[in-house]
Amino acid sequence: MNKRIFTIMIIVGCTAVLASAQTADVPSGVQQEEISFTTEPFDIPSGLPPNDVLWKQAVEAYAQANYQEAIDVYKSIYNRGFESASLYYNIGNCAFKMLQYAEAVLWFERAKLLEPENSDILYNLELANRFILDKIEQLPEFFLQTWVRSVRNLFSANQWAWCTLLLFAGALSLLLLFFFGRSRSIRRWAFYLSLFVALLALGAFSFGWSHKREMEQREFAIVFAPVASVKSAPDRQGKDLFIIHEGTKVRIMERVGAYGRIELADGRQGWIEIELAERI
Repeated sequence: MNKRIFTIMIIVGCTAVLASAQTADVPSGVQQEEISFTTEPFDIPSGLPPNDVLWKQAVEAYAQANYQEAIDVYKSIYNRGFESASLYYNIGNCAFKMLQYAEAVLWFERAKLLEPENSDILYNLELANRFILDKIEQLPEFFLQTWVRSVRNLFSANQWAWCTLLLFAGALSLLLLFFFGRSRSIRRWAFYLSLFVALLALGAFSFGWSHKREMEQREFAIVFAPVASVKSAPDRQGKDLFIIHEGTKVRIMERVGAYGRIELADGRQGWIEIELAERI
């Protein structure tokens, strides 16, 4: 009897080990059958007509779980030259639902570029990255750089441009008060305040310029090849340094022919065929 119990315990233990091995690749907190994330699509963005037929068609397709149809319709809007965090976010949601994680990361990253502080975008991007094979730890950043970036990301490039104009207008008004003020103390304070507001305007301008430059250069990309060899030189004869996988985010530093020199978040560099990655 004891031998039977012992045998049953061994079988149960082996079954538990096999079950845990099968689910080892599933990120913690994520169910296999039903992946839970922010699925509610964003509303129609400004710039499109309120009753845009294509947008309504895409939303209806998404609601009916026709995710490929929804992607096709959303991309037809994108191909018309329309750019919006809402559009990119919705495409990312559809790709995630279809288990196309590299595609989801690409569109969530594009949405993040336009709205870097949007909590829904950041959450879904973080969740999609859990399914990417390469887990690359980012190099530690100087705290001032982190702080400056967080301040810059409070507003879009256009919003920083408006802030710049308003601050410069305020600085000019204070200068007029300095020149035409009746009281000497008022003129003195107007002069110092005009300098301070002018400095704020320069700061707003630099934030807006940095934001716009990042959007225009689009130096980051997502790898779409299942496996990509990173080489020591921009040709096929170059030595294989390491490999990266689909969905990995890279920074394209320069391009030579069909190859691009990339940098990973951990500082490693090398060359890959540029066609294996799509720019964010």
